[in-house]
Amino acid sequence: MRDKRLELPAMRRTVGLLLLLLAVAWHAWAVGDQWTKSRRVRGGSDFASYYYATRVAWEGGNPYDKTALEAAAHQEETRRFVHPFFYPPPYLLTMAWTLPLELRTSYRAWFWLDELFALLCALVLWRWWRPLGGALPVVLAVAVATLTAIPNNHMMGQVNLPVLALVLAGLWQAERDREALGGALLGVACMMKMSPVLFVGWWLLRGRWKAAAAACVAGVLLTLAVLPLAGPAVQLHFYTQVLPGFGSGDYNGLLVPIDLFGNHSIPDLLNRAFPEQGPGLSWTARTLSAMTALALVAGMAWWFRKGPPDLQALGAQVSTVGLVMLLVPVYTYEHHLVWALPAVVVTAAAVVQGRVRWWWGIPLAAAWLLWAFELSTLKSAWKEVGDTAPLLAFALREGKFAALLVLLAGTAVLGGAGAVRYVDNGEPTT
Repeated sequence: MRDKRLELPAMRRTVGLLLLLLAVAWHAWAVGDQWTKSRRVRGGSDFASYYYATRVAWEGGNPYDKTALEAAAHQEETRRFVHPFFYPPPYLLTMAWTLPLELRTSYRAWFWLDELFALLCALVLWRWWRPLGGALPVVLAVAVATLTAIPNNHMMGQVNLPVLALVLAGLWQAERDREALGGALLGVACMMKMSPVLFVGWWLLRGRWKAAAAACVAGVLLTLAVLPLAGPAVQLHFYTQVLPGFGSGDYNGLLVPIDLFGNHSIPDLLNRAFPEQGPGLSWTARTLSAMTALALVAGMAWWFRKGPPDLQALGAQVSTVGLVMLLVPVYTYEHHLVWALPAVVVTAAAVVQGRVRWWWGIPLAAAWLLWAFELSTLKSAWKEVGDTAPLLAFALREGKFAALLVLLAGTAVLGGAGAVRYVDNGEPTT
């Protein structure tokens, strides 16, 4: 359904155009600055994990064997330490293009590919949600420009933006009654990173059987296609050894501590409340994390059981699923926060249009600020505070986590029974 467009006076249109141009310029500067820094990176950052996993698999080894990845890096004299690979086997297909290239060349190429995927995310959201009003392009441009997690993804060589682009494109196409195409795109996303499977569950909740089936078929076909790189033994190892460890925080032997500053997940809070002597979550933290995740997913399914009545509610439901994907894993670091981009856009557009009560603008604006704030600045302030002001230190550490909770509340209101709708005479009603 097409919502009523927001009519902007000439003055507001001029201001909107200026904001749009400033946002584009700011984003270009931020990406350019990060590109300058990335050129000094020799070891490929997190991208090295995907790069060497693909190489090891190509040579007949096990890409989930961290020792093999580090041996390949030592042979090429690029780095001493490589993070373990813990993505689904079909992900290796998306990295096959790196085989004839050196690590540094592949990493630099990925930087710009990642930027293209960021722009694709913005383009899909604009094309899909443009009936929400004339202010949408400005809101979207400012959101992309202010989000420090986007250049952070480029610098780290992370995969969140390509997966997000596939998810958004798949959901959009399914809503255009191209369910087979939409399901195939989402299936590819799920085979690059497992968490988007929550969107398949959302489809099932809404009776989108064809789209869900297409996603499953795509997953099966990709699993078969990757057999030359990852045979049955490797795939069995992933699904029986690697994947089950995600709930406990054992990401195939990842040595990054759970309580590292900037982990914005519920399990991180529980880990600090109920710490474990060794790696991973304690039994108590693991159990409570699982219960919390189940409660969030079940609550979301119940709250959205009647389906979205309009595009605004649809976008809010999509955004809610993305936020739950951030809150329930053991690790949710800065580069993951791009998954909250739809939530920021849909809630900001709702505030501009008066689709929620005016006072919602206050917490949502604060949430946007914290979500987009440079993590290194927060960390520096946190270190300065230290033990002298425990409450302030806690607020600095958990500010972005709190922002995710505020955004979750906003998208839940918009996507469920509390949303404000427009009726034929143009007056808002609940």
